[in-house]
Amino acid sequence: MTSKQSSKYKKFIVGAATAALVASAVAPVASAKDFKDTKGNTHEPAIDALSDAGVITGYPDGSFLPNKTLTRSDVVKLMGKWLVSEGYKVPTDYKTNMRFKDLKPTSNDELLQYAAVVKENGVFNGSNGNLLAGDNITRENMAVVIVRAFDTVEDIELVKYVKDQDFKKDVTDLAKAKAEARTAIDVLDFFDITNPAAPAFNPKATTTRGQFATFLHKTIKTDFSEVKAPVVDVDKVAVDAAAEQVKAGAVTVARGNYATDANKLAAVQTYVTSLVTEKDVVATVVAGKTAGEYAVTLTKGEVKAEKTIAMTFDFAADDRFVTEVNALNATQVEVKFSTAVDASDIADKVTIQGTTLTAQSLSEDGKVLSLTAKEAINVSKATVVVEPIKTKADAKVKTDKYVSTITYKDEVAPTIASVEAKTGGNVATSLTLKTSEPIKATGLVKVNGTYVTPVFTDASTISVSGLALEAGKTHTIELVNIEDLAGNKTVSTSANFTVGVDAAAPAATLSAKGEKQILVTFSKSMDVNSVKDALVSGTVKDEALNNVETGAVTVVEGSKDTQFLIPVTANNVFTNKASRTLTVVLTDANKDKLGNKITATTQNITLTKDSVKPVATGYKVIKDNDGKVTSVEVNFSEGLAAGTPALPTIVSENGVAVSDFLGGFTTTVKAGDTKVVYTAKTPAPVSGKFALSFAKELVTDQAETANKSDAFNYTIDFGQAETATTFELTSANAVENVITVTFPEAVKGGAVANSATDLANYSLAGKPLAAGTTITLDSAQKVATITLPAGSVENTDQAAVFTVANIQSTSGKTLKTYTKTVGVEDNVAPVLLSAKVLDNKSIELTYSENVNLTDAVSGVFNVGDDFAITVGTTALNLAEGELKAETVSGFNKKVKITIAQGVGESATTLDLTKAIKVITKGSETANIKDIQGIVQKVGVEVKVAKEVN
Repeated sequence: MTSKQSSKYKKFIVGAATAALVASAVAPVASAKDFKDTKGNTHEPAIDALSDAGVITGYPDGSFLPNKTLTRSDVVKLMGKWLVSEGYKVPTDYKTNMRFKDLKPTSNDELLQYAAVVKENGVFNGSNGNLLAGDNITRENMAVVIVRAFDTVEDIELVKYVKDQDFKKDVTDLAKAKAEARTAIDVLDFFDITNPAAPAFNPKATTTRGQFATFLHKTIKTDFSEVKAPVVDVDKVAVDAAAEQVKAGAVTVARGNYATDANKLAAVQTYVTSLVTEKDVVATVVAGKTAGEYAVTLTKGEVKAEKTIAMTFDFAADDRFVTEVNALNATQVEVKFSTAVDASDIADKVTIQGTTLTAQSLSEDGKVLSLTAKEAINVSKATVVVEPIKTKADAKVKTDKYVSTITYKDEVAPTIASVEAKTGGNVATSLTLKTSEPIKATGLVKVNGTYVTPVFTDASTISVSGLALEAGKTHTIELVNIEDLAGNKTVSTSANFTVGVDAAAPAATLSAKGEKQILVTFSKSMDVNSVKDALVSGTVKDEALNNVETGAVTVVEGSKDTQFLIPVTANNVFTNKASRTLTVVLTDANKDKLGNKITATTQNITLTKDSVKPVATGYKVIKDNDGKVTSVEVNFSEGLAAGTPALPTIVSENGVAVSDFLGGFTTTVKAGDTKVVYTAKTPAPVSGKFALSFAKELVTDQAETANKSDAFNYTIDFGQAETATTFELTSANAVENVITVTFPEAVKGGAVANSATDLANYSLAGKPLAAGTTITLDSAQKVATITLPAGSVENTDQAAVFTVANIQSTSGKTLKTYTKTVGVEDNVAPVLLSAKVLDNKSIELTYSENVNLTDAVSGVFNVGDDFAITVGTTALNLAEGELKAETVSGFNKKVKITIAQGVGESATTLDLTKAIKVITKGSETANIKDIQGIVQKVGVEVKVAKEVN
């Protein structure tokens, strides 16, 4: 068969498809003129054209089988071969790196090769990671494959091009196709590769060989010259890629979230810079509008992209400080730390001026210390001190000392925080209520409008029993006339609640706890009495189901009533056997707190004779705040029997026996202890290495047949004798704005680094010392006298935070930062701010602060020596008694001055047609002073306003 093909068609045959897109799916035997089954077929023109072009061939029997359905593996092979013919390589790892989950190294080798090629080049992506080789290819997937193929070979983007075109779509069932296929079908529709006369595309139908030939033939004949190869803006690609790299995250910075904004920003900038790997892309970070958010600008050339990320800040490894101290309510205070602290070292570490703290507890994570005040907290600028506390990670390292001030008064009335009522059936008989803060054990309680009798379990918890609360209904509880510990009262507060139903039976499991204890663990919190009554002696049986004597059951501390220990008290349990399999009878008398019973059952538990000697597992040297060794702890592998272990023999690193090491030790062990504590009689600093030898049978375990420890030795390195590199300041005092700082040793002074006379090494009330402050050292260079200049203290403060840092002793030691409080007094003179005429003899003056008048005679003050008044260019000549002053009722910052010179027509008055000025004069004896006795500022000139009514 001959046909005249256009040059465009031949160009595509030669340049784009000579590798035979479908040849790999057919046997290359029959030619078009020999096909016995294509005559009159609707796809005959396409089959003939592709056959004449050498793109496809038929089967050995002379058929083409145009109606045969193509499988997904057929398409993978033909597309793969086509890509290889176009210069694409088969990946070398095609047999070891499966591109599809349902292929194996033992799969058809040809299929593995071409599956790797098509997947790597984005022509065939599979379904949910699977190839599904034996499945038929649908028409919608055929469209996707053809469009991808031509995109890949021609380096164009057909989908993108068509998306921007405005055209009338012929395909009527596009909505039936999957989303990805719709855009590919649009491509075939736009270029009339689909058949406008048959508008139904049938995307979910299968594809035959003939259909594929027609679609391919039409696609090859299509002129894609208007579809430009995409112009790649390499700068935009780089910036977009960098934007994908920038993610929210956490950074470590000194003081964590309490770091300065500048330090946080610097840490985030470093973090973002580390994320961006695109060459020449610059990332700039600024703080966002919301705390914790940062705006990132990415630029390369003229291209810019912006992205906002959320960041969190982790504490640095060496952060050991108090982050905040807050009063939660009238009697509860919370101290938060940046790192976990040692629970054994929290006693008496926190003080609040004017408040007595009576109890403290530490959170499970060791970072929150809760304290209770004896009386309601009502303080203003009270000094808060948190002394250094040992950290949980290392007892040798303590938190930084914290000094600040707190102002707090509880003015919030208590409310209901939560109500809980539960039942295992249909009716709850009790409830538990928690208030928003501790309250006094007074007031009334109503449930569903009826007064009930409350039980104050603790200051914040009320329990009510004897109720009948139906599940599935809404109930109301009301508190009447309750009062918190600060005296804030609530006349009435109420809350609605429903009854929770928990009818699930608790489950129990058994485990061995040592050789003669059985641990019973329940899945729910249990009624303690029911468990103790149910697990009485006789519930444990031996192998012959005889009773085994047991002791009283105890609740495991901290288990929230879910774990109970049954002690086996029978003698000679392991006389003839190394292990015993016992049976525990668990009756339904075991109930949870709602009365739900366990399912009656028996369980076996194997107890094994303890024949293992207690072994020392390590030691710990305990030192006090001064670095003195107070004790040595030796830990053991199991609980020990009560006793008094022998003292170790001690030899120095020079081989000399030490008989009076730390004045000797005392020790005792209580039953169950897992360590022996040797307490020093005379604590002292220790340096160097010492060998401690512990005798055989030092300790005994609690086994039925007691096991005793073997002899063992420890060489303990107490470290080198420390040369102090720091020193501490213990106190500083202030009198009349002169602060005296006494150092324990001579310090540097003068114009040198770390000088005690350098103002930069001190701060007061959170600010640097004022300019004009003088600091001098005594002749021994141990006492610094700091004199605050006049005008440097605006308000009297008996607890101004005073900090000293960065000072060195003459021997080179550095002062540990000192932070405490001192009292300072207002030394700022009152300043005349304004003046206005009241009448032709009187002027009202306004000052910068409250003022007092001194030397009054019948409430009137003589102030002629305190002011000068000019009218126009003439200064009034007024004697001390010729200018009177008096206070202005209700206005402590105002003073009224009145001219009292002459009488009648000879009286001096103000010429209100001229400019009038008031100028302050005076000395230390001036009559106008502030409440601290500081005279008004001299030389202040103000123009008098004339607002006479």
